[in-house]
This record gives sequence, C-alpha cells and structure tokens, in this order.
Amino acid sequence: MERYCRKCGTKLKKEALYCPNCGEKDMASNKSFSNRYKIPLIIAAIIVIVLISFFVLTPQTQIVKVDDVEFEIPADYVNEPSRTNVSYDGNVKSSAMGWSNDKTYIEIGVTRSPGSGINSQEVAANVGGSPTKMLGYSGYYQKYDDESYSFVFGLKDRVCMVYVSDYDAFNDIKVVSEDL
Repeated sequence: MERYCRKCGTKLKKEALYCPNCGEKDMASNKSFSNRYKIPLIIAAIIVIVLISFFVLTPQTQIVKVDDVEFEIPADYVNEPSRTNVSYDGNVKSSAMGWSNDKTYIEIGVTRSPGSGINSQEVAANVGGSPTKMLGYSGYYQKYDDESYSFVFGLKDRVCMVYVSDYDAFNDIKVVSEDL
C-alpha cells in the first residue's frame, strides 16, 4: 500500500517518518509502531497478571514447631498466648500450642518420654477413637459434641494430638519434619 503525505500529497517511502517535501510527520508510522509491539505488550501484561494472581491466590503457610516436631499450617493463623510445657517425674514431657484465625482454632500437642521411650502407637490407641489415617499417619480420630475434633497418632517415641474446632482444618495441617 502506497503512502502519501497528508499535508502536501507527496509520495512517501515505506520507512519514512517525515515527508521529504514539507517535513510533516507521518502519523501512519506511529500506528505501525504500536501495531508491531501490541502483541508482545499484551503477552507481557498477561504474564504479569498471572504472576500476581499466583502470589495472591496461592495459600501461604507457616512452619510451627511443637516440642521437636514441625507442622505446616496456614499463615493466617495467629499463635495463642498460652503454651503448655509439662514434665511428669522428669520422664514424660508434654508440650502443646494453639493457633486461631477468624473462624477456626488449632491446637497441637506432643508428648514424649526421653531415654526409655514409649510405645506411641499403644498410647494413641488407649486415648480412644476411631482408627483412621490422617495427616499421612495411622491414628485415632475423635469427634466431640459436633463442635470439635481430634486426631491422635504415634510418631516414633512421641504421641501427637491435633485438635481442631472445624473438621476441614485437618486439610490445612501437614507434618513437615520429625527432628527426632
């Protein structure tokens, strides 16, 4: 397609930005520049939107440590001010911590017996409940008055108890490491 200066009508070369006769700026050259970079700009904008969405929509988590066992829970849970550390006769040690967000409470407890060890599976079974597998472990599930739930499981020489006020919170908890 041939181009002509809009001011004086002189025929323009394909790559001309200005009219060689009168010096008028060729407005069509600006359109070709924007057309040339329109697709890469749209692709770049889509990539930026996808990256922002990924960071905003991806659930963020935090690592919490009870005794020497690490758990992963959602980042919106805030540590409750109370922390329980109990020692019985210097042999059995128990530690528990709680977290909450706007609607759910989570409490995690770990009991261990340094030195002589304990049969954690036997202790978990004695706590009672329905045998089940949760959090990647076999243990015992209990439901309390339709308002709260617990899962007790053995982890080497430790007994772990996860208590939640909403059953769906179990899906948000993961055992991360067992520094045993």
